This record gives sequence, C-alpha cells and structure tokens, in this order.
Amino acid sequence: LTERRLQDDEYAFAFRRRVGFLFQDPDVQLFSPTVWQEVAFSPLQMGLPKKEVAERANEALSALAIEKLRDRIPYQLSEGEKKKVALASLLALDPEVWLLDEPTANLDPRTQDWVIEFLLSLTNKGKTLIVAIHELEVAEVIAGQAYILGEDHRLAAQGRPKEILRDEELLLRANLLHRHRHFHAELEHRHPHRH
Repeated sequence: LTERRLQDDEYAFAFRRRVGFLFQDPDVQLFSPTVWQEVAFSPLQMGLPKKEVAERANEALSALAIEKLRDRIPYQLSEGEKKKVALASLLALDPEVWLLDEPTANLDPRTQDWVIEFLLSLTNKGKTLIVAIHELEVAEVIAGQAYILGEDHRLAAQGRPKEILRDEELLLRANLLHRHRHFHAELEHRHPHRH
C-alpha cells in the first residue's frame, strides 16, 4: 500500500471497499446531516443499489441499537452515541479489514464494554481488526496478537497479549506504564500503573 497506489482510482476503490477506518474522535469522521445519511454514505459511494444501501443502513442501525437516532444530527449526540454511529457506518460498508484508532476512548464503562463485545463479534465473523490502543486491559481482551511501538514509533516487541502485556520493563520503555507514587501513612510506595 502506497500513496501512489491509492492515486490509481481502480485500486483506491477496491481498497476502500475492503478496508474501513474508525477515527479516535468521531467528530472528525461524522459529517452528514442525519445519522441515517451518515450510515448510508459509504455504501452509496461504493455504487451499491439504493435498496441495498437502505437495507445495510437499517441493519447497521439495528445491530448497534441506535435506530432511535436515525433522524438526529450527529454532532448533537453524546460521545458514546457518536462512536456507535461511526461503527454503524463501517458495519454498513462491511469491510474485511477494520482499522480502529482508540475505539474505546472517552466512553463510559457500559459503552466501553458494549464496544468491546461488538469488536469481539466482528472477529467471530472473520473480520480482521487492526487496533491502535493505549488501554492495555482492552487490548488483552480483543487482540490475538500484540505489537508494541516504542516512543520512537518503531516496533519494540510483538507477541501474545497475555504474555507481552505483562512485561513491565517493556511497557515502561514504551511509555505504556509508569510507576505510580503514593503514600500509606508516611511510607512512600510505588507500583506500576497502566495508561
């Protein structure tokens, strides 16, 4: 994948049909006047028949339990609702590969759990998820393979999440863990704290 290849219209079209992207901040992603139009946008751009677009959009709204938001303006929604709309727009596109940037960021615990279950359901359907995330507890649940990038943005390690995410020294070097300092009575205590 190169910028040059993406300038080829035929290749870019095929790429966009196979790969979907979820931004960390849904406000960057959402732009349509209504939630339904947002969810229907990508399938329309792919040239699908309008009947199929409507079916996909309605099914995606239903799958994410956001049918009641159908006619709402996306920028007026809560952060969790916006995230679900962004996910619904990807679901309507139905890509093979989902690129997700911090999919659980800024969500309340219930919505975060819901998003985790949704992502697991995608992997159970054979979808490939590539997730950039700092919430290590979430990574342990959703990842089959973990790649740790160092502060220099280079690959520092890779392996099974349950193993690699227990390597405190690696996580400290990658700035994914710090030693939290606090006091018990007058005794100073430090222990690892995940970001």
